Amino acid sequence: MNKTMRNVLYIITIIICVIAIFVGVYAQFFKKVSDNDIDYNIISGNVSSNNTTIEEIKNSFKDLFTNEFFNFDYDETNIAKLDSTKSIVYNGLEFNQTEEDQYNIKATLPMINIAGDVTTNYNNITQQLFVNKLSNIMQNTDVYTICDMSYTAYINNDILSVAIMASIKEGDNAQRIMIQTYNYNLITNKNVSISDIIELRDLDQNTINRKIKSVVNKAAEDAKSMQNTGYNIYERDVDSDKYDVTQVENFIQGPNGELYIIYAYGNETYTSEMDIIEI
Repeated sequence: MNKTMRNVLYIITIIICVIAIFVGVYAQFFKKVSDNDIDYNIISGNVSSNNTTIEEIKNSFKDLFTNEFFNFDYDETNIAKLDSTKSIVYNGLEFNQTEEDQYNIKATLPMINIAGDVTTNYNNITQQLFVNKLSNIMQNTDVYTICDMSYTAYINNDILSVAIMASIKEGDNAQRIMIQTYNYNLITNKNVSISDIIELRDLDQNTINRKIKSVVNKAAEDAKSMQNTGYNIYERDVDSDKYDVTQVENFIQGPNGELYIIYAYGNETYTSEMDIIEI
């Protein structure tokens, strides 16, 4: 091979290397990733793609319940209120009382201060699930009960989200955590379903379902491990239709627009177990 040919091959090799480096840098920093490639921080094992564990997400969710309404300066001027002197969500009930050998109650419950059938129904549910429970606790003096009730509320994209959490320990029964949520469109004055949120935010149902399944399956596996060491556990039916996102009823949009899908198993039985999926 003559000198000229060697020089040509040498130059070609350098050009190929430069192109390869450029392609690598482009793929690393500039390639657009489609929504189908992103799995919305899907949980793998015990850690999500943003290094937040399932337990940390659950604890962060619990920390939201500070008995405050964050309206982010939302204009309430044209909203028909039940009480024009107050915001559209305020502390409707505040109760803090201890009776020796009977109960220890700390409760703050929200009033949704919007006129209309939908919001009236929300307030009626709060009455039935939580206010009536407080009344029953105070009347039942046979069992010592510790009860804590609190709420959180936010506005995102003209949607009011309110969540109430109750932690109840009655006598020898296991601690029970109950959660009730309300989502209300302030423009249309209608209840907001999970399907509405999916459409509004252009989310992919299959992606969300994979994340739900991943979180629930991991929780079920962890519970099974605890059972093998002698603990009583709450057993999840991981094949239940309720783990399809279209069947979700308990959810809120959080302070930064996070979508929290909530499975509070204490709504149905005596357990503090819950699964929280953050989208």
